[in-house]
Amino acid sequence: MSQRPEAGSTAEGDEEQRLRSALRHLQAEAGVLERLVYKHRNQHRGAAYFQYLLKVRRDLKLLLGAGLAEVLNAVFPVLACRKPANTILVPTKQTKKKPGANHSHHERLLGVARLLSQMAEPVMKAAIQITFLLARSFFIDLSTAVLSLLARIRVLIQQMLVDVVSLFNKVTDLTDRKQAVKISIGGVQAFREYYPSMNDACAILECVWLKDKFVLHEKMKESCQETQVEDKRSCGPESSIQYETLALVSEAFLWTPLPYL
Repeated sequence: MSQRPEAGSTAEGDEEQRLRSALRHLQAEAGVLERLVYKHRNQHRGAAYFQYLLKVRRDLKLLLGAGLAEVLNAVFPVLACRKPANTILVPTKQTKKKPGANHSHHERLLGVARLLSQMAEPVMKAAIQITFLLARSFFIDLSTAVLSLLARIRVLIQQMLVDVVSLFNKVTDLTDRKQAVKISIGGVQAFREYYPSMNDACAILECVWLKDKFVLHEKMKESCQETQVEDKRSCGPESSIQYETLALVSEAFLWTPLPYL
């Protein structure tokens, strides 16, 4: 029994390292692409392949601006049971640097998964246009560098999509259960229970390999079914708690003066 939590924590640790490593490599590739676009924008800005490169650069900026590292810092402690699950469901505070930061980490993780699924098509179209240049022996050095760069970006995007989908499903399954949080104030300890919403429906993501890429599918399921059944059982007639009804005491008896001893 003790080997299962260790195996689960090891798998989560490997997934965290893989995601962080892919994010660092993607930042490096985005820097290389930014440099190539800046260097050749005057000569190639009217070409079709360069327009697709601009779309790839735009998607990379959106992905890196989504704050995936911050989301990972908030999600993995929850999966490791070091923080309560409700911390990733609360919207982040708005600041001057982040005026539109009003989404929870759970919603931001869903947005990252959707963005990763949409980034594959511009990368493939840009690679197709670059192969046309190689077939005509135009700009061989530039075409080879850009094609290898797009290949690395595509691999990183697809791997990150699979890992983010797996991470999102784990978080969704965890937040669908009731949680107990230990609160300590002034030496007094108390436990507070958090229950998932009774009416909200949660999304379950799935990656399906279609032709040459992973396609994201979203499925909606009713939330809190297990919690509702458990609450009904605890409050049902089969509960072990027994109640006793006290007889009513008349007001005349309460106001009757007692004799002095």
